Amino acid sequence: MNQRQGMWRKMAAALVGLAVVSSGPGCDTREEEPRELEQRTFALSGLAGYTQCDWGSTDCNLCVNGVVSAFNNLRDHGEILGFYPGGYDLNLAYPSSDHLEGIQRLKSGQGRYFVISKRDGRSASSAYVAHSVFMESRNTSGLRMRSNRLISSTSQPEDTWPHSADRVVAGIGALDGYKHGGGLQASGNIVALPLEEGPGNGKVVLYDYSDPSNPAWLGTVYGASGAAGTASLTKLADGRFMLVIGQGNANVLEFYLSSSTVLSPSTTWAPYDTWYLPEIPLGDWGAFQSLNFVTDCAEGRLYLIGTRLGGLRWGAVSDDYAHLYEVTLTPNVTIRNVASKHFYCSNDGSRQCNFDAAGGAFVDKDRNLLLYVTEHADDGPVGSVKMMEYRSIFPNAACGSDINQAFVDFYDDSDFSDRGFIFDYADRYAKNWARFSDVDNFNDKASAVRYCIPPGHRVRLYKDSNYSGKTKDLIGTGVPTSVNLNSWSFGDETSAAQWLSF
Repeated sequence: MNQRQGMWRKMAAALVGLAVVSSGPGCDTREEEPRELEQRTFALSGLAGYTQCDWGSTDCNLCVNGVVSAFNNLRDHGEILGFYPGGYDLNLAYPSSDHLEGIQRLKSGQGRYFVISKRDGRSASSAYVAHSVFMESRNTSGLRMRSNRLISSTSQPEDTWPHSADRVVAGIGALDGYKHGGGLQASGNIVALPLEEGPGNGKVVLYDYSDPSNPAWLGTVYGASGAAGTASLTKLADGRFMLVIGQGNANVLEFYLSSSTVLSPSTTWAPYDTWYLPEIPLGDWGAFQSLNFVTDCAEGRLYLIGTRLGGLRWGAVSDDYAHLYEVTLTPNVTIRNVASKHFYCSNDGSRQCNFDAAGGAFVDKDRNLLLYVTEHADDGPVGSVKMMEYRSIFPNAACGSDINQAFVDFYDDSDFSDRGFIFDYADRYAKNWARFSDVDNFNDKASAVRYCIPPGHRVRLYKDSNYSGKTKDLIGTGVPTSVNLNSWSFGDETSAAQWLSF
């Protein structure tokens, strides 16, 4: 059966299913309002994801304990990051078509490297479709990076330049005339880079990025069409790998299964299935810039996280969204939308990212889910590239015992929403915390806090700047805590904060 016949067979089956669903009594075709998606648990079937990965493994990603809850508990406002072009002319502009398309964080360098992909319309001799970015200033713990744009001399984070050590250090030139690198994925340090706009069919080129300054070629997989806008890669429970090539806006997904458990140029990739848009209910899918696999530690359930501008059934087309899907890898792949989340690319200033540009998921050393999103070009301070890191509302697993992971997260609104900032113990000297007016103009703004502090330590909140006026202590108990400050008669009154020990 050829691809066209397979498409019509699968589309016909999907349309019959849709007809059954939509023909019941009381069917209402009006646009739905925002709601939490129904959470249903189905028996696991098909191929499972690999759950034995550890931080030292270089060909796999760690699993997450409860992917759906981890996704829903991501903070919708992120911490700003950035990096410099180094010695490279990135040739980025927006709304030009030459812009960033994908981003993945690697385990290399103790988790301090990114790979970014982009379109570069220059001649093949001067164009680059991917770059390695070394975030040299960041911590070596393998956990969230935290912002590298915190300095006391500049109040607004949006106006703050990145640390000078964080920069592009290598590039992959345009291969065989292919000038468009799409939304990519890394499995450990193995990167699947999709390429299109070349002389032949779209393709995914596999690299080993154990040495990000000199990635090693591991093979090429050609798709069934000229389009290869996204690539998704994951290790399976039996040690083999599943690769997905997204055509165009990812409305057609080609699944390929590796022949071996160790990827090399001799590995072959057998077609596994092709998934078409009509196989999912109308309104449950969108035009995705990236699609990244994430594995749940329970049974190895597999999920895809997609980033794009706009919600599905709701949400303005200019809003930044991520959508979560459960994937069942039977020979007839099924995809089910299980969650959607609206994110924000700014706090109280200019955009620091765009979900229509490069987005990518990462699981850190403590199995925390993180999301990274860049802007389209290099429009940041001093010619830098702006980006954001989105983390959990309680981001540090050892915060109750390790003071270096302790934090206080301030929220503008009493229901733990809207903008804010995180006051990490590790960054206690990075800003002038004695004057919240020097911290994104957040004086008299905090209405709620989430914090996690070990016993023997506390954070003192002050009503007035320069550590004066009435106070309220956040006392460390080792337990993650959420407090509406209005319940303490301290809402919208904090103008300074200070880490103290007993």
